[in-house]
Amino acid sequence: MRKKLEKILPTHEKVQKQKFLKIFGKLLYKREIWSLSRRKVAWGVFIGIFVACIPMPLQMLLATFLAIVFNANFPISFALIFVSNPITMPPLFYFEYEIGNFIFQSKNPVIFSFKSMYDNLDQIALSLYTGAIILGVISAFICMYLTNFYWISNVRRTRIKRIKELNNETLL
Repeated sequence: MRKKLEKILPTHEKVQKQKFLKIFGKLLYKREIWSLSRRKVAWGVFIGIFVACIPMPLQMLLATFLAIVFNANFPISFALIFVSNPITMPPLFYFEYEIGNFIFQSKNPVIFSFKSMYDNLDQIALSLYTGAIILGVISAFICMYLTNFYWISNVRRTRIKRIKELNNETLL
C-alpha cells in the first residue's frame, strides 16, 4: 500500500516549489505529516474530503493548515481537495444547498445561474454552508472508514499471501 502511495504522492521538493505554501515555512517539513501510516493517511483522507465539501476559495491552505494541526498526512489531504473542481462544484454545491434547505425547512427558490447565485449569496449562504458541513463530515467519515477498511484488508491479504508462500517453500 505504501509503495503505491509513494509513487503517486508529491515529494518534498515539489511542495517546496509551491509559492502559496511558503507561509507555512518549516511546518511543512514535519515528519509526521509525511508519514504513510494507516492512521495518518486515514486522517488525511478525512481532512481532504471535508475541505473539498466546503465552498470557499483557497481550500489548499485550509487543508494544509488542518493537516499540520492534526498531524494528518499532508499530501493525501492536499490531493483530495481536488475532488471539488469546476466540473463537480455546481452539483456538489446544489446538493449541499438542498441539504441545508431540508435542515431549516426552507423553501428558497432554486437558482441555476452563477450570476443569480452570486447576487443572492447572502440569502442562500446559511443553507449552503450548513449543508456543506453536514455533507463534509458524513462524507469524510465514510471515506476515512473505507480507507481504514481497504488498508487493513490489503495488509491481511499480503500476510496471507506471504504465509502461503512460506508454507509452499517449507513443503519443497
